[in-house]
Amino acid sequence: MKRYLRTIICLFIWACASTSCYAQKPKWVGNTPQELNYTYKFVEVVSTGSSLESARHNAKEMLEDDTQLQEGIRIYRKTKNNTTIDKSRVNGGSLQETKKQHIEIETTVDGEQYQLQAIKVDEYPSTSNGIVTLHTLYMVALCDEPVFDRTYLTTSYGATPVAMSIIPGLGQWYKGSKVKGVCMFGAEAVAVAGIIVCENQRASYIKKSKEQPKFAKEYGSMADQWDTGRNICIGVAAGIWLYNIVDAIVAKGARRVVVKRADGSGLSMAPFAMPDGSAGVSFAYRF
Repeated sequence: MKRYLRTIICLFIWACASTSCYAQKPKWVGNTPQELNYTYKFVEVVSTGSSLESARHNAKEMLEDDTQLQEGIRIYRKTKNNTTIDKSRVNGGSLQETKKQHIEIETTVDGEQYQLQAIKVDEYPSTSNGIVTLHTLYMVALCDEPVFDRTYLTTSYGATPVAMSIIPGLGQWYKGSKVKGVCMFGAEAVAVAGIIVCENQRASYIKKSKEQPKFAKEYGSMADQWDTGRNICIGVAAGIWLYNIVDAIVAKGARRVVVKRADGSGLSMAPFAMPDGSAGVSFAYRF
């Protein structure tokens, strides 16, 4: 029993330590941030190449033909709305403002040529079999005079992961450490299952010792062993739960993009398109 529990603990610690050795996939991959005004659009481009520079070059070419961008320009032209320019204000803290790498994008929409501004917000490269796959996040203008929101990169998630970690592993999953989260949840489940099994076995041997007095000593000894196993499982479960809480507080999460308006409040507008081809503008007031 003790040897089995030691093996579980060692595997859990190894799995958690090994996941921290690899770069986490940013949260924006496959889930682009929400724009706070309608003069630009977040676009994620997935490109490949024999090197990082080659993948970056291919990303720009793919962006020029991106269907999301072209549809955004169509919607903007159809709604024909104006916006006010935001005033900049940096809040600091754990947020790191993204470096503004400006580029120009040429694209054709409905036969008309457009040359628009774009800002590279972040990128995530990975390599497999000598091929570099690059995820790049851009803010791309939908008009000649766009108002780009302030963007920041952070690995902080506030108090939410701590609250979620009441269930072990859920906070780590929320912060992007999915393997670690699964390991914590699985280890806690094994420890709790061990408590239940050990307690059932202990109760069974105590019952047998009462029903068969001539074997009371042997059954009592077995009950004591299962009692020890149960206590060990309780200690392991408590240790994993506490580690899970501490890890949710101190461990860095997957890199994410925070988008902020200039004053953090006010009226915002965003265009939308319906399946029937009609379009309009939605309004929201942020307090």
